[in-house]
Amino acid sequence: MKQMIRALKRYGKPVIAFSGSVTEDAFRCNGKGIDAFFPILRSVVTLEEAMGPENARRNMADTAEQVFRLWKISHEG
Repeated sequence: MKQMIRALKRYGKPVIAFSGSVTEDAFRCNGKGIDAFFPILRSVVTLEEAMGPENARRNMADTAEQVFRLWKISHEG
């Protein structure tokens, strides 16, 4: 992971991370080279529900779409 972050930074690329959920101390990721992080869970669910292939796929796709929308509007002009 560190090598990937270093490579992205070397080329001036942002580092975006997705996770199931985040804790209060997740901001520490920003100090380790991650520019922004996004949890993909939209509600409280069991681990089994969160890891179900269809739920995981849908949650990731929905969150990635929102991140892309943010990126898109920030680059319009």
